[in-house]
Amino acid sequence: MDLSTAIQQLFGDVQAAAQAIAPIAAVIGFLGLGIMYIGSSWPIIGDWKKDNPKAANQVMIGLGFVIFASSVTALISFT
Repeated sequence: MDLSTAIQQLFGDVQAAAQAIAPIAAVIGFLGLGIMYIGSSWPIIGDWKKDNPKAANQVMIGLGFVIFASSVTALISFT
């Protein structure tokens, strides 16, 4: 196997891994965001939310990055 083939195979593996991980991370993020909003009436989550007022914003930025990254990896083709 020459270097070019090895590099193409490596990037293909990275692309496949990113396409598998990104939707899982997005689902976990959306569920976490829903729990933050719906569960804010529970004392533990409400207190945590008061201590971390920027948490929802940071989750949304992270989800935007995950969705953007998965879109980019879907557009990249190594042929």
